[in-house]
Amino acid sequence: MDTQSAGSGEAEGRLLYLAEHLAELHASPDMRWLAGRFEFLGEKVLGATLTLLALPDERGAFRVAASASPRPASAHDARTALGIDALAGNTAAAKAFVAAETSGRPMTVRLADLFPAADSAGAGIEAIVAPLLCDREFLGVGLFAVDASPLGGQIAAVLASNAAVAISQIREREDARRLHSVDPRLWVPDDHFLLEQFEREVNRARRYGRQVGLALLRLENEDAVRARFGDFFTDHLLRRIGSQLLASVRDSDVLGALDGAYAVIHTETSQAGTQLSAGRLRDAAVGMVRQRFPEVPEARISVRAVSYPATAGSVEELVARLTAADAEEAAA
Repeated sequence: MDTQSAGSGEAEGRLLYLAEHLAELHASPDMRWLAGRFEFLGEKVLGATLTLLALPDERGAFRVAASASPRPASAHDARTALGIDALAGNTAAAKAFVAAETSGRPMTVRLADLFPAADSAGAGIEAIVAPLLCDREFLGVGLFAVDASPLGGQIAAVLASNAAVAISQIREREDARRLHSVDPRLWVPDDHFLLEQFEREVNRARRYGRQVGLALLRLENEDAVRARFGDFFTDHLLRRIGSQLLASVRDSDVLGALDGAYAVIHTETSQAGTQLSAGRLRDAAVGMVRQRFPEVPEARISVRAVSYPATAGSVEELVARLTAADAEEAAA
């Protein structure tokens, strides 16, 4: 193997290792852990790669994400030497962050320009300032102390992308916690909540002689997407679909999880109406995937519907028929 091939293989291996370990960020419970985790990975894998994580506060001013976790020695020394812990009054750094936000692209900077008090060893380092973007939404800025080289740019891009997804998922999780109970995979109300609401709606429909529908929406090609793009990407996709459905359902309808898929209770709606309404929800979700996840060739979301009293007279039978029909269709 020649030297160039060996170097290329080593670089690819380092990036794969980094990407695999950053997938753990989706489980991070808070920002303090997130910052600490990045510092650990930077020290362990790439030598304090992420030097700084800056997030805009409610006024839009950038603040440094601090970590309560112990910092590795080299990361601690870097922050001390550069004066990162006292960044609030650093005008040059703030301008660089705003420039990265405005351009939407990574920028090469000299640490000496951002941190005039840096020692001579650190002053000559060129770093990368990159915006953290998730689904084209700006979330913050990362300062990466890596060589301004093609490989350094790749490393910064991987870190910035995963940091943005992690921050977005932390925020979504906090929003989801405001719901009664949450399905950990889809981030919509869980099956216990959904079935409780469906029981209530069926009883109300029985009492007043009305109808109620239940639809099941499932990403049929989830396994193919997961095999191609990995768990981290697919989990984020599923949660984004859940967020889209939450934003699209009527105020009178209820969204939740059922049998590993998204389920919607359509109040005072026939089976045909439920199928039609759920089809519109599917179209909205598919449109969102096309816009925000262009890497995915096609999101195949199936729709099944049942209704009381046309399909069955009890909640148990309605759910059994819906999930059995869905399973039969998937196996066909």
